[in-house]
Amino acid sequence: MPAPIAFYSRCKPQNADAIEIALATKRIYIGYPMAKTGAPYDPRNLQSCVIDPSCRDSEWFSWHRVSSKNRQFNQNRNLVAKVTLGSIAMIPRPSLGVIYLGKVAEGFRLEDNPPWFDEYLALRKRQGLTEADGEDTWHAADVAQCWVVDDFRPIPVPRIPAWIRRSMFGRSTYGVISRQDGIDDNPYAVLDKIMESPGFLPRIWTTDVREVERRLLTDLTPSTFEHLAVSLLQLENPHEVWTQVGGSGDGGIDGVGANDDGSVSGLLQCKWHYWGGRVFAKDTPWGAVADARRYLAALAYQSDVIPPEDCIFLDRPTIASLVVKHWKKLPLALSLRAGAAVDHDHVSTNSHQSAVLNDL
Repeated sequence: MPAPIAFYSRCKPQNADAIEIALATKRIYIGYPMAKTGAPYDPRNLQSCVIDPSCRDSEWFSWHRVSSKNRQFNQNRNLVAKVTLGSIAMIPRPSLGVIYLGKVAEGFRLEDNPPWFDEYLALRKRQGLTEADGEDTWHAADVAQCWVVDDFRPIPVPRIPAWIRRSMFGRSTYGVISRQDGIDDNPYAVLDKIMESPGFLPRIWTTDVREVERRLLTDLTPSTFEHLAVSLLQLENPHEVWTQVGGSGDGGIDGVGANDDGSVSGLLQCKWHYWGGRVFAKDTPWGAVADARRYLAALAYQSDVIPPEDCIFLDRPTIASLVVKHWKKLPLALSLRAGAAVDHDHVSTNSHQSAVLNDL
């Protein structure tokens, strides 16, 4: 049998927050049901009108050929094949400050007549999500494709390592938590340990640059990475004003430095994963800023990567060294436990501490 995995689902079908139903029924749901073409929708007899993603290949391919070919149908089937008993199911609810974790106790099922259907419709109504009478919206099927879990434990968001959290906070409605570049830990093993002991594990304060490097990979999200890079450039260039920017049409720029007269002095682009090649395109609004220094900050990359010649490359050792250099003024250093804070345990410094960029 394949090893258990860690996966998540938002459990928010058609704009409804179904966390109440998920917790009450001890189930984690996935949407995008594949209809049996030509069969009338019957919310009380879903087996008659919905294809079970765990069915035999011959049945699946027969119905899929005449379906709408939504790629999510095959993604459902692929996920169902990966989730085994004991897999860790996660429902993120950052608005509540928690991520719910539970272990899959029973195999995937398509509930033929979900007993919670009326309750789910009432929940949608409470949330202001009502439809016209007789409108076919497949609500029963949205909360019928599911796994049963042993129980859901609310784990505080900060307790889940950032390298696992960031997989859940994109646009996907569900997904598998995979290993990350530069991180040796198995996500399933990490989450399993958290479920056994949901409290925080003590972390020692350190100025060891190599250890700070590791924490950058495990603790930062793409957003906090951008904040950190902008803050470090501000601290390295106190005579300038550095601002985090971002949005459609910005040319991929994540930070801008300016002189007192308002002229642009520096441009920053952050890449969590950098595979090489140019990062500052000339055909963007920033391409014409000829005199500005250009910085590329990256955390994960191949050891032999060649950064662009027109950039100052802030690689992981450099960023970690700057964190150690400026830890007294960096709020993020508190959560990383990077530094030698008064009244906290202190780990002796490493020789790499001296490898700080002083000429940025």
